[in-house]
Amino acid sequence: MFEHFREYARGRMTLLISHRFSSVRNAEHIVVLEHGRVLERGDHDSLIAAAGRYAALFDLQAQGYR
Repeated sequence: MFEHFREYARGRMTLLISHRFSSVRNAEHIVVLEHGRVLERGDHDSLIAAAGRYAALFDLQAQGYR
């Protein structure tokens, strides 16, 4: 499904809301919300490097696939 979304989104501004990190890891901009407030923002690599909430949740979800 995400491949179809990426094809549709090419050249457009789009908003994708997901709890699946596999869906958002290739996004240009990721915004992490907690209790209605922006907690972190950046791309996947910068958020992983920051070792904040996004990185912790990404690791937690990835453990289910190991």
